[in-house]
Amino acid sequence: MAPTMNVHSFDYGRIAFDLIDEFETLTSADAIVLRMRAVLAQFGYTSFLIASAPETVLNTPPIFLIDGWPRGWMEHYTRGNYFKDDPMVARCRQSVDPFEWSEVAYDSEQSPRADEVMRRAEDFKLKKGFVVPILRNHGSLSAVTMAGECPDFDARAKRAIHLIGLYAHAAACAIVNPVLEKQRQRILTEGEREVLLWTAAGKSSWEISVILNISEATVVWRIKQASTKLNAVNRTQAVVNAIRSSEIKL
Repeated sequence: MAPTMNVHSFDYGRIAFDLIDEFETLTSADAIVLRMRAVLAQFGYTSFLIASAPETVLNTPPIFLIDGWPRGWMEHYTRGNYFKDDPMVARCRQSVDPFEWSEVAYDSEQSPRADEVMRRAEDFKLKKGFVVPILRNHGSLSAVTMAGECPDFDARAKRAIHLIGLYAHAAACAIVNPVLEKQRQRILTEGEREVLLWTAAGKSSWEISVILNISEATVVWRIKQASTKLNAVNRTQAVVNAIRSSEIKL
């Protein structure tokens, strides 16, 4: 009998932030693949993918930024043109919240191609998965998805994976387009950086308002302004983008 994972034996937050620190030293796609696989294995995942596609052009194939899938699956996926029928892609277009593959419902009779995608994925040992959608204000759709035979879906594990996914995507983009990365400039105000730092520490808007002695409405407004400047659709993504662009340091 395979040993069961004790969800209390891991400090998921520390694992996530340690990986974030390491991402700063990784300079190639191969390095990201090796490090991500090692870290995701602690959560029960065996493979992953970081991809991007225009949100408004449904049939445009995705750009595979980092391919950490099993050997042969990406070739089969591309050759079969599975992207436009993949139920996970369809769900990504409807949600900014991470989700498990099992949460995506589809009718196998009415959508035989969607059923084929998922059945063929299982042939490559991609049985259970988790997706972190990444939506941007300029209309692009990205996602980090990972899978394994028995991943850990504990709530704390999923929160850590959400953070890891957002940051992994940012790191992948930096490697794919290093010139753009070097051109980044600090764009946040001191107040915006301050509220994001406390957000990264896990504080709610009300708690931040008490700490900084400002109104909760001001906290919310600063987070919203920072999110817009950082091209983020929620505060978690704003924190990740702020760390990645050196606006804040933990």
